[in-house]
Amino acid sequence: MKMTDEIIRKVIENEDITVDFQPIYSLNTKKFIGLEALARGHCGDEIISPVFLFEYAKREGISLKLDRICREKAMRAFSTENRGASLFINFETSVLNDVVSGTGSLAKTAEENGISPQNIVIELNESRVRDSYNLMMFVDFYRSKGFLIALDNVSAGLDTINRIMLINPDIIKIDRAIVSQIESNTYNQEVFRSIINTAKQIGAMTVAEGVETVDEVLTCMLMGVDYFQGFYFQKPEQFNYLFTNEARLRLEESARRLNISIKKNPTVENVQIESYKRIIYDLVGRLGCYEGSDYNSELRDYINEHHEIECAFLIDSKGFQITDTVMSPDTEVLEGYHPALMGVNHDIKNYFYAVKEQIEDPFISGWYISNATGRSCKTISSKFYDRKGNMIVACVDLKKQ
Repeated sequence: MKMTDEIIRKVIENEDITVDFQPIYSLNTKKFIGLEALARGHCGDEIISPVFLFEYAKREGISLKLDRICREKAMRAFSTENRGASLFINFETSVLNDVVSGTGSLAKTAEENGISPQNIVIELNESRVRDSYNLMMFVDFYRSKGFLIALDNVSAGLDTINRIMLINPDIIKIDRAIVSQIESNTYNQEVFRSIINTAKQIGAMTVAEGVETVDEVLTCMLMGVDYFQGFYFQKPEQFNYLFTNEARLRLEESARRLNISIKKNPTVENVQIESYKRIIYDLVGRLGCYEGSDYNSELRDYINEHHEIECAFLIDSKGFQITDTVMSPDTEVLEGYHPALMGVNHDIKNYFYAVKEQIEDPFISGWYISNATGRSCKTISSKFYDRKGNMIVACVDLKKQ
């Protein structure tokens, strides 16, 4: 069928749009942590690419209308099928060139569909926005509501670091152009490492987009990426067709081959690991004896006894912070940074899921820039059980001496 403006106009007017989902997987847990919603137009049996839809909408000045239709469809489908993962939705960032940001439409749609903002990741492509101030207003507004922000299609180029620093995203999605054949492309490897290092510095999680081979998966994993998305594991499908046995088998095979690779290339063990373990084990041993109402004061006492600690906080089994971020009294918080508040969700953070899923306990991160203070820190975490048998994850940030 020849695609005409008249066909596309009718598709948009009739909202003949469906949503497929593509899982984002953690190789550490062998589970999906999120689902990206991908809209498709339909005319009879013909599938219409979103590229055609948005090109037409841009020409006709209805990009915002189409974007809202797509995300409303995505949230409606996700709300009926949600199994606890995060919903990744693409926001047509170019509309911020022509409209006032932060109207609350996205938050209202989430509320209408019973989805917590903390379960929604807004994917932005900053390069499509001319008005950086409007973009930042948008990001600040939705971040204040609890939404997570992802920077999409991050690739090579002089503006890459500036894009990351402008948005300060929670998640960085590394473009397929960098991931493709990365096992044999030294240039792509260097770009990939640079993005990973930048992400670690700001405390962002990373996703390798468009993985199509096991060698791409292993290479990206060995260089420190957190999550994967791509045809190797799962193509975009209607929800009922996701999570196939083939995807599970590929996760198992990738994990097996990764373990073999690590054994062949062991890293040098940090000489301070044992001291890190003692710090966190001592803390969780003490916390198990207290009631929830005493946690803040006990964290404060423990920090006062250990001058190497910058801050500490506790997370429940669902990933929600159940204490304040208790700070060392001599810690200076740099402008623009804020300690996380009680109720913030940490379920996609490696210091939480690695312990919860029994991958690594205690978990010990590398050095990175803290979102709480803006200073370099290292996070260690471990779990304990309260008097009712509920699992709690204790997290401690160490100062860089």
